[in-house]
Amino acid sequence: MRSKRLFSLLLCALLLLPLLSSCVWERHELLYEIEQNGLTFCARGKNGRVKQIVVKENGEAIWSKSVTTDRKMGKVDEAYGLSIQDVDFDGYDDILIATKKEGECISYDCYVRVGAKPQYNRFEKLSGLYNIKADARLGAIFSFEQSKEARGNDAYITCDKTVKYLWQNGELVPDMYAAIYYYSDGGQTPYRYSVAYYDEELGKFGDSSDKMLTQEEYETADWSFLYYFK
Repeated sequence: MRSKRLFSLLLCALLLLPLLSSCVWERHELLYEIEQNGLTFCARGKNGRVKQIVVKENGEAIWSKSVTTDRKMGKVDEAYGLSIQDVDFDGYDDILIATKKEGECISYDCYVRVGAKPQYNRFEKLSGLYNIKADARLGAIFSFEQSKEARGNDAYITCDKTVKYLWQNGELVPDMYAAIYYYSDGGQTPYRYSVAYYDEELGKFGDSSDKMLTQEEYETADWSFLYYFK
């Protein structure tokens, strides 16, 4: 009876081995790290894909988080999508990790530091935005988005848009956007430059100020403010 029970236990252990080998106990290697303001921020993973963020102080791990990133992310500017910015302008560094790339748009998960002791909470309103950049001088957050809309007969419209956000009473709210539209069937003026400000009372962007542009006007204009991330 005892030998049968022992055999059953051994059989269960053998059946569990393949499952256990594929679970959370896989080894992560250091892909990239940033040392900043006394802390070391580490992107760790396997086969070039980030799967974990670790924060160290004096060589000791003080915080870690498992993350899910797209298999196609790769190094992303040699940093594996790890970016350290003070996104809420409280004097503490926050963590951004790239999760997905679509054309020129890179989306991020954002973890904001909470309190003097380094702990980080996921910030939903920033997580998922593209090409996030914090500008302490302006006290603003910038994000970028692209879209393409078919118009029939092989015609289409593309839109590159940068949105500026501000912090108000602890909440991140839109302030304005600038966008350049391209109309494939636009003739002599295929581009439209648009600017609009957020209307807090209406809870949406107001009417835009627009200007149609020729190809030459578009090519000679300075669009660095729109493509701030390049």
